[in-house]
Amino acid sequence: MTETAIVICVALCMFLEGELVEHTYKGSMAECLKAKRTAERNIQPERVQFKCGANVKAEVEYIKEEGQTAGRTRILRVIEHGYTSDSYDAESRY
Repeated sequence: MTETAIVICVALCMFLEGELVEHTYKGSMAECLKAKRTAERNIQPERVQFKCGANVKAEVEYIKEEGQTAGRTRILRVIEHGYTSDSYDAESRY
């Protein structure tokens, strides 16, 4: 069973050439920063930048635990992420 809600959450956001292209829900800022470091080591194109956002307003889906399926939260869409094009440097990988 799933249910959706609009919440403020921590999310790992991936930007490609200044555009938000992917987002992943994280339970805490520490979990987000760990995932960010792993992603930066494994995916190093020059035009991609990862950012952790603590105040991301998003529509999320809660997937309840059923049987062997683990319960989890998934971002369906980001409503507001708080990053501006001024704070994103398309030339920087870090």
